[in-house]
Amino acid sequence: MQLDAFRKAADVKQDALASATGYSRSSIANIQAGRQRADERFWRTCDEVLHANGALLKAWMRAEEIRRQIYLEQAEKTRLKQEAALDVIRANLATDSPSEVPQQRGGSNPHRNEVADKVIHQAFEPLASSGDDAAGSAENEVTPLEQRALTAFHKHRESNDQLSLTLIGGYAGSGKSEFANFLSSITGWPIFDKDVLTRALVEQVLIAHGRPVHDRESAIYLEKVRPYEYRCLIESGRQNLRCGISTILCAPFLREFRDPAWLARAQVACQQTGAELHVVWMRCDAESMFDYVNFRGAARDTWKLANWDEYIAGVDLGFQPAGKHYVVENSMNAAVALADRAGEIARQMRVGAP
Repeated sequence: MQLDAFRKAADVKQDALASATGYSRSSIANIQAGRQRADERFWRTCDEVLHANGALLKAWMRAEEIRRQIYLEQAEKTRLKQEAALDVIRANLATDSPSEVPQQRGGSNPHRNEVADKVIHQAFEPLASSGDDAAGSAENEVTPLEQRALTAFHKHRESNDQLSLTLIGGYAGSGKSEFANFLSSITGWPIFDKDVLTRALVEQVLIAHGRPVHDRESAIYLEKVRPYEYRCLIESGRQNLRCGISTILCAPFLREFRDPAWLARAQVACQQTGAELHVVWMRCDAESMFDYVNFRGAARDTWKLANWDEYIAGVDLGFQPAGKHYVVENSMNAAVALADRAGEIARQMRVGAP
């Protein structure tokens, strides 16, 4: 190994190299023998201590590139195998043999279920052979994770619910997240909340641009950050739809809901996956919004609270989205409780009548 050759040429003992790199002597021996990997810092230090003029670092970088290519090739093979398995499942669930009675979604077809179970088991074979799960160590043994997946698969197949994407928008403090949580608890649909999904990254981007983490008003945020926040949010929802999972997206959507063309594109994107688009607008009076924002005490609301009069002057309290939508009245004195309204809208979505 190059490390051993350079170490001996520089007359540096393993103990000395271990001290210089912060590794143990046994780790040095293992690295020399190829039994242990080391990071970039280790190889840079070795180059300096052993006067290798960068040769060790270059060799490590070449080895890492080869290792990365092997990993990518293996990952692609696994992905193709899984895609092939899914194609088999989809084909068997979407078609019937001439001798079979056609089944509507929610019906039961033993042949289809048998084929689907077999293909799902094949897709889980790498997990079963990993040895990490004692219950799945025996050949053809079903692991607990695979059993959970099979149960969820059959439950999903038995559902008659229409696939849907629900966009919940509103001004700060209008109760978007609360309503999304209620709707999720009623329907079981997962939620992607923009702030939860992107906040940590957005704050670091703002810091990198010399802006405070709570900036949501400057041109830097509106032009360089916000478009990518929404792209991440929308793509996450679309990915779920492609997997056949109804999803809730929660964000202000102020620009988006004003734009009929944007809503039309969203509608087309949903139709491509066989999903329905539902738009929900949270309506709230100024006093209630202030109370909500003040109560939650989030850093992103710092500017709003400090400049409330200026902020609220730019808020259109009578705004409603373009096109077909639902409205949730969420002022403090609203007659209908938020949970009740969530249940009502969920029922309306199921029958397709807002």
